[in-house]
Amino acid sequence: MIATTALLLASLKVRVLLIALLALVGTLSVALLIIYPFSALFILVFLAYGHVSAAFLPGIFSGLLILTLAAWTIRFLLSSEETASLTRVDAALIMYICMLLLSMLFSPILEVGVGSLLLTAKWLIFYLLVSRIVRNERQAVLVSAAVILGAGLSGFVGLWDFSSQGIRVTLRAIFRAAGLATNPNELAIVMVTALPISIYMLGIVKGRISRLFLAGLTLVMIAANLVTLARTGLIVMVIVLLIIAALERRRKWVRVFVPLFVLSLPFLIPRGFWFRFAATGLLKGDFSAMVRTGAMKAGLKMFSENPITGVGFGAYFDKSTQYGDIISPLVAHNMYLHVLAESGILGLGAMLVLIWSTFRGMRLAAKEAAGNSAVHYLARGYMIAYVAFLLCGVFTSIQINQTFWFMPAASIFLLHVARTQKHEAL
Repeated sequence: MIATTALLLASLKVRVLLIALLALVGTLSVALLIIYPFSALFILVFLAYGHVSAAFLPGIFSGLLILTLAAWTIRFLLSSEETASLTRVDAALIMYICMLLLSMLFSPILEVGVGSLLLTAKWLIFYLLVSRIVRNERQAVLVSAAVILGAGLSGFVGLWDFSSQGIRVTLRAIFRAAGLATNPNELAIVMVTALPISIYMLGIVKGRISRLFLAGLTLVMIAANLVTLARTGLIVMVIVLLIIAALERRRKWVRVFVPLFVLSLPFLIPRGFWFRFAATGLLKGDFSAMVRTGAMKAGLKMFSENPITGVGFGAYFDKSTQYGDIISPLVAHNMYLHVLAESGILGLGAMLVLIWSTFRGMRLAAKEAAGNSAVHYLARGYMIAYVAFLLCGVFTSIQINQTFWFMPAASIFLLHVARTQKHEAL
C-alpha cells in the first residue's frame, strides 16, 4: 500500500512537471512567433512545397498557418514599424476573390463551392503572411530556400519510389512517380516551377559545399520531373531551360550545359514515358487526351450558357457530366477555361489582371534591384518560374494551388526589398 501510494504521488508529480514543461514550451513558441514570425513562415513554405503535411501530418499546415496569422496580427498591432498598405497585386487579388464570390451567388447549387472557398481562404492567409512577413533580402533568400528544399524533398521521394517500382514498367502497367505530392502531375508542376528559382539561387549562394548542395537539388528536380512521365512537365521544363539559355547566353556554363542537356534529353527520359505514348497513342488512341477534350468541351458549353458569371465557383466538377459527353465528373484540365466556366468573363478578367500585376511586380523588382544583388537574381528566377506555372495552367486546373498564391506574394516582397535597397543606396 505504501509503495502504491508512493508511485501514485510520483506519477502526479511527473504529470505536473510535464504539464508545466509543455506550458513553458508553448509559451516560448508563441513568444517566438510574435517576436520572429518568419521562423514559422519558413516552415509553412517548406511544408507547402514539400507536401509533408499532406503525406505525414494532416492538419499541421492549417494549424501552424492559423497560429502564425494570430502571432503576426499581435505583432502588427503592437509594432509601430508595421504598416498596412495596399499594393496593386493586393487590389487585383481582392477583385479576383470578389468575382469568385459573385459567381457563387449566381450559382443554383451554392453549397458545392464551400469546399473550394475554404481552400481559397487557407491559401489567402498563406498569401497574406508571405507578402507581409518577408521584408528584407535575407528573408527573401531564405523563403526561396524553403521552396527549393520542399520541392527537393518531394522530388527525392519521387525518385526513391521510381527506383524501386519503375523497373516493373510494362506496356500495360506504367509506374509514374508522385513523390509526397501523391499525384504525378502535381509533382511535375512543383518541379518545373521551383527549378528556375533553384538555378538562379546558384548565383546567390556562397561556398563550394552550399553550391554543390544546391546543384544537387537542381538535378533532383530535373530527374524527378522526368520520372513523373508527365508530358506537360517535360514540355515546360524544356521551355524553361531554353528561356534561361536565351536570357543568360553570355554565361559560359549556360552555353555549354543547356544545349548539351537538351540534346541528351531523349536518352535521359525513362522508357516508361515512351511506353506510355505507345500504350495510349499508337495502339488505342490517346485516351487521356480524349477525356480531357471532353472535359474542356463541357467547360466551353458552361461558359456559352453562363458567359458573365459562370456556373458558380467550385461547380465545374459536379456539372461536367451534365454539360459534356463524359462518364465521370472531371475538372477542365485548363486553369483559364476552368475559371472562365465557373466565374465567367468577370472571373477570368480578374484573374488575368492578377497575373499581369504579379508579373509586373517581378519585372520591376528585377529592374530596380542592383544588378549583382540577390534580389535581382531571385526576381529573374521567379519571373521564369511564373511563366512555367502559367504554361502548366494551359494543361491543368491549378488555380487553387500553393504556387498560384505564392507567386503574387513573392512579387510583393521582391519589389518591396528592391525598392527599400534602392532608397537606402540613395
